[in-house]
Amino acid sequence: MRRKVVELLVILLLIGGSIAVLSLVDSADATRPVPLPLVADVSAAEVQLRYEKALSILNDTTVNDVSSVPCMLESCAEAGHAQATLLLLDVYEGKRKGIEADMRKAADWANRIAIHSPNRALAAEARFRLACYEERRGTRQSLKEAFDNMRRAAEMGSPKAQAELARYLMRGIGTARNPQAAIRVLKKLAKENPEAPNLFFYAGYMYMKGLGIYGGPDYKTALFLYDKGRMLHDARATNNLGLMYERGMGVASNPAKAFHYYRIAAELGCREASTNMQRMAFRLKKSAISTWQQRLARATLRVLQVLPLAPGLRKYLESPLQAAATTRS
Repeated sequence: MRRKVVELLVILLLIGGSIAVLSLVDSADATRPVPLPLVADVSAAEVQLRYEKALSILNDTTVNDVSSVPCMLESCAEAGHAQATLLLLDVYEGKRKGIEADMRKAADWANRIAIHSPNRALAAEARFRLACYEERRGTRQSLKEAFDNMRRAAEMGSPKAQAELARYLMRGIGTARNPQAAIRVLKKLAKENPEAPNLFFYAGYMYMKGLGIYGGPDYKTALFLYDKGRMLHDARATNNLGLMYERGMGVASNPAKAFHYYRIAAELGCREASTNMQRMAFRLKKSAISTWQQRLARATLRVLQVLPLAPGLRKYLESPLQAAATTRS
């Protein structure tokens, strides 16, 4: 009898423990957003019409009420419409008129698309954006998640994710710092997708700084890479090309050429280039004024040399002119 009672108590304890564990798991899962599968409940033609209508509302400058757009785009995204999905993410990121940013919804939708979309390119884009969201949060855990999403997007074939993965490896964002691995990623990307965004800016920067480069900085290669970026209208690569010409890194210092590249980069939208251009313009103007003053001082000295002046007066007049003639900006 006693043995049966003991066995009964053991069974009850095991059942109670299992219930407690399950309740803890359920409570933990309840705090975690569960991505829902995509559902295609409308025809492809209807989906396309909804997308076009939402797009026209956003592009029409006379329309102020755009509150219906997110719902329309969500239904298109649920049906797997790639363009509508990307536009929906833009809308929730606050990139379109009349709709405030809602990064929670943007992340939820990006996560949902990343997991359930059969479109590999779209899923890779969703993971790329998830990585960007997590990187902005900046916590240790979020940076690890950012690296994981960027790595997976790169593995899925996204060229821009591959370039950013190199940046993560170069700087140690969410992972151990590994410049050598970053260089390998960039070299492979240059062969397979030479027009990938930021490719030549990151590669040029690594060669300019000597990161992961045997023997240290390689200015000649950095110049070549930055110039390749310039030809692809990479604003930051063009700005750094100007920087190298300004400082004479791997090339003779050429302020005029540096100003030229800064101006191009500024026109492409690089804020740093705008600042550099203004500074360089002031430097060139000051240099031009100094050169004019030097020429005038030298000409005046030549005139004074032929005039019959007393020694004291000659010295008095020539001293400031000699200083001006030899002053460098």
